[in-house]
Amino acid sequence: MVQIRQLIHITGIVQGVGFRPFIYKLAKQYQLSGYVLNNGDGVSIEVEGEERQVTAFYNDITLQAPPLSRIDSITAQAIAVVDALTFISDNVSPEHTPKFIITESDSSQSATVCVSPDQGICPACLDDINDLTNRHYHYPFTNCTHCGPRYTLIKQLPYDRKQTSMAAFAMCPDCEAAYTNPEDRRYHAQPVSCPKCGPWVSFYDLACKAEQPEPVADHYAAIEATAAALNAGKIIAVKGLGGFHLMCDATNQQAVAQLRLRKQRQRKPLAVMMKDTHQAQCYIEGSQQEWALLGSQQRPITLFRKKASCSGYVSGEDLTITARTRADIADNVAPNIPYLGVMLPYTPLHYLLFDLVDVPLVATSANISGFPIIANSDDIFRQLGHVVDGVLDHNREIVHCCDDSLVQVAGGRRQTLRLARGYAPYTFSLPHKLTHPVLAVGGQQKVTFGLGFAGQGIISPHVGDMFGLDMQQHYQQMLNGFTHIYHVKPQTIVCDKHPNYMTTEWAQDYVEGSVQGYVQKNGQEAAQENSPDSIRTNNHDTRCEKSAQLLQLQHHHAHIVAVMAEHQMRETVLGFAFDGTGLGDDHQIWGGEVLLADHQTAKRLYHLKPFRLIGGERAIKEPARILLGLLLEYYSFEQIKAFQLDAFTCMPNSKLDNLYRLWLTEQSSPYTTSMGRLVDAFASLLGLVERVDYEGECGMRLEALAIQAEVNEAVEPLPIPMFFVENDVIDPQPLLASVIDNLVTSATQSDSSNFMAQRDLAVKLNAANQFFTALVEMIYTISAKHPDYPVVVSGGVFQNRVLMDRLDARFTSEARSFLTSEIIPLNDGGIAMGQLWHGLWQ
Repeated sequence: MVQIRQLIHITGIVQGVGFRPFIYKLAKQYQLSGYVLNNGDGVSIEVEGEERQVTAFYNDITLQAPPLSRIDSITAQAIAVVDALTFISDNVSPEHTPKFIITESDSSQSATVCVSPDQGICPACLDDINDLTNRHYHYPFTNCTHCGPRYTLIKQLPYDRKQTSMAAFAMCPDCEAAYTNPEDRRYHAQPVSCPKCGPWVSFYDLACKAEQPEPVADHYAAIEATAAALNAGKIIAVKGLGGFHLMCDATNQQAVAQLRLRKQRQRKPLAVMMKDTHQAQCYIEGSQQEWALLGSQQRPITLFRKKASCSGYVSGEDLTITARTRADIADNVAPNIPYLGVMLPYTPLHYLLFDLVDVPLVATSANISGFPIIANSDDIFRQLGHVVDGVLDHNREIVHCCDDSLVQVAGGRRQTLRLARGYAPYTFSLPHKLTHPVLAVGGQQKVTFGLGFAGQGIISPHVGDMFGLDMQQHYQQMLNGFTHIYHVKPQTIVCDKHPNYMTTEWAQDYVEGSVQGYVQKNGQEAAQENSPDSIRTNNHDTRCEKSAQLLQLQHHHAHIVAVMAEHQMRETVLGFAFDGTGLGDDHQIWGGEVLLADHQTAKRLYHLKPFRLIGGERAIKEPARILLGLLLEYYSFEQIKAFQLDAFTCMPNSKLDNLYRLWLTEQSSPYTTSMGRLVDAFASLLGLVERVDYEGECGMRLEALAIQAEVNEAVEPLPIPMFFVENDVIDPQPLLASVIDNLVTSATQSDSSNFMAQRDLAVKLNAANQFFTALVEMIYTISAKHPDYPVVVSGGVFQNRVLMDRLDARFTSEARSFLTSEIIPLNDGGIAMGQLWHGLWQ
């Protein structure tokens, strides 16, 4: 029998997921001696025993790893055999029988281990909170190593209780016994607690309008008070893992209307939390893949098709899709669109609440539009006291805010629309080790940022849109949190080329400050009181030891590279980048681009025919401006007025004339090649949206029409006019002319009002159907001209499910495939990933 000893090192998501007790039990199974510990780089193991047993132990690490873990690398090297545990502790005598132990974490090394995302409650903990004999009965903070908060409460690595927001709660003897017992599933579950020693919930009734509200109920009584308020039609702010939700009865039309009125959110869809899948099946329908996403431990908001009859698609002159079911979801939860965003409970608190509330609940993020999600009750009282009737708070600090993830299935693939709780921080192994850290700062909307250092990459959770000081400060705080956790000072910064993006300005100021600081340091003139950051903070100093370099990557190139990064690609691809806006290399607004690109360079092969955005940014909110700018590329102003299109009928002639004059003078009317704006123009052409309430509304309304066309037997399919693709220009003129001709012809025919409405609907259904089919054919035609390159599609336009389903079917029919993102958002939430991948190879 040969006795050997190995030093094994493992990196990845291996802390806070029950990895050490797993190793402990595995070592005992194979009768091995040694130890396991956490350190800043992952998990280190020394193991000794019979060679055959050690080899089997090593192989089983990857085969049987805990469900929430992810092994990025595992290495082993032979070291000298030790008779006993004298290498661990001076207190262990040489006569002691060799055994395997778990030792204290080593925090002396730099932190490169992955921080695990928060996870939904596991079945075992759910059983505990429903077991009268269990000490966790009805306790809303029950968790174990297989579930519960991670990222939202960690302050620093290694992941130990003293470095989380649970440090303020001393464990009772029962919790400490579980925490220190490697055989217990709560061994070193850092948030472990119970009603005797852990956090608790409190309910505040805001009806009294006190300046400083006092709780009216605590512990389980607070949950009962919350349930009673929700059942009474009240709006309640409920604190979760990463922030507050605004909750109300989703079947109560008046409650939802009151929420919209108070929050000044007219039509933006609201997410709904369902008690379980049985309840959800009463309201939505979906594929097996969609139900699997909904029920996964990550518990994302998942977009499902509403259950609705075909006859419910039309309401008077307004084209709507409503969900009419046995116990109706209020029509104003997600008006005019075919989808409902649904999530299941993911914390013990949610489950306890649904024991007392038997209806679906609206669960939308608690924030003022343009502001970050709120994570403490004082801000709820101050900012949203006029919105909510009560607050269910708890006293466990949320260190890092984190919104809910949002996903859908499109083209047979998962799409991540918002990368957040459950999925983020998203970490991945790099193809090579970096000698210095890289920071990708993201774009301007749906911002995430990326960090690359040592051998790993990290994409942050969703931050938000960088249009106000509060969001910019929130961005800085999140970035400081990451650099503090990982002890990282970025030396390469990658940003967008748009000079007015906040992230671009931040990156430029950072690099300028780092260069100045480096010069001062080497000239013995360093000034301690000066910070290089454009946004100052007292929390963390991100100055570099060396001067930093700045790299800039064009917006649409970054979209393509983001997909390449997810697929670990560096070869040249044919990339379709279709979105709403982004600064092009010619300083015009791009968004309908076909690029021949790799991770470093890109060549623009094709682009949408440019048209003017009349009024610039204002056109994004008023799509009739976009439509007019598009039509003026092909028709005279007199012809356009003669069409008598729905988009202009409610507009005063004086305003229409002014918009035309603005177009003529070219003032505040930049050219764009944006495919997203073309979608807006077609939605306006069909009279769907007069004023945009939320981003993507035009696309979703056009999508709703196309879905209705698929199921409406009365709609007679018409020939599909194509886009012109000549030289490097994609021209929508044939499609546009066909749709206008059909609309004008329908409007001039003299029939009964009922028949006219049916004919008008049929024309609009056909137009939506034609639009998406023509778009698919254009993409495939261009791809067929370049058969030697893999096809990549990216950008917010490709979040359209009708487009992606048809694109997948078209490529499959020709035995060709295309690549897109599944984990990283296709929208601007993926820009940081593209920037990071670009920066890794400089």
